[in-house]
Amino acid sequence: MKKSSVLDKQSVKRHKRKGSLPPKRFFGQLGFGLIKIFLFFLGLGALSLAFITGYQFLSSSSYFRLNNIVVAGVSDDFREELINISGIKEKENLLSIESSTIRKNIERHPWIKSVCLKKEFPHTLYIKAENEETVAIVIIETMSFMDKEGIIFKDVESNDCIDFPVVTGLSQGDAKNGAKLKRVASLLNAIHLCASPLLIKNLSEIHVEEEGAFIVYFKKLPFKVLFGRDDFERKIGSLIDIISHLRTTYRLDQARSIDLDYSDRAVVAFTGRVV
Repeated sequence: MKKSSVLDKQSVKRHKRKGSLPPKRFFGQLGFGLIKIFLFFLGLGALSLAFITGYQFLSSSSYFRLNNIVVAGVSDDFREELINISGIKEKENLLSIESSTIRKNIERHPWIKSVCLKKEFPHTLYIKAENEETVAIVIIETMSFMDKEGIIFKDVESNDCIDFPVVTGLSQGDAKNGAKLKRVASLLNAIHLCASPLLIKNLSEIHVEEEGAFIVYFKKLPFKVLFGRDDFERKIGSLIDIISHLRTTYRLDQARSIDLDYSDRAVVAFTGRVV
């Protein structure tokens, strides 16, 4: 008689594939996920709509009406001009005002260097403007104003004040003009730092030579001063000492030029001789 094996009594189980779901369960989960995504975007749309509606309501509300414009940094006469060119409308809602547009409108004015705006709710707009500061007039075919950073910002017009030192010697189209004007600004700044009224009030012309060296002329001094290209503060100190010495020795009117473009000395040329 044939013996039955232990293995014959055991039932062999088939293993199901992991990760597979019955069709009904799979489509049920997919539908639930789509519903959640739909509800999310629906809520987001409702929130956005509520925000837009609320902003439109507030931006048209009389509660935020602009009643006060404060302009600082300029004269009272200039204040009205800046408000007129800013594009601000009378009784405009403070929320609806675009600060960037107002700033650009005001900065288009040739005498305005920069503008800062601040809204103080519910009724006030602060405008702080910085005027351009002229330190010299640059002559390159036409006359233009230059600021303390060596940047040309406006052409001279018939009604403009022109009581400033002039910068000459520059050529139209020279790519080095920008760098030369920055060094001119450095020289002017050094002269103002020396706090000598004689030099500040009587500065007449800065002539820029082709290689970039400066020759300076003063109204009430009979000589020209050769400053070279750099080390201006030291040279200005030497110039003040030399002028004081020439006055003390009664030779100021005899001097014709002072060359400061040396590291250890200065050369003074008198009528008929050099010292």
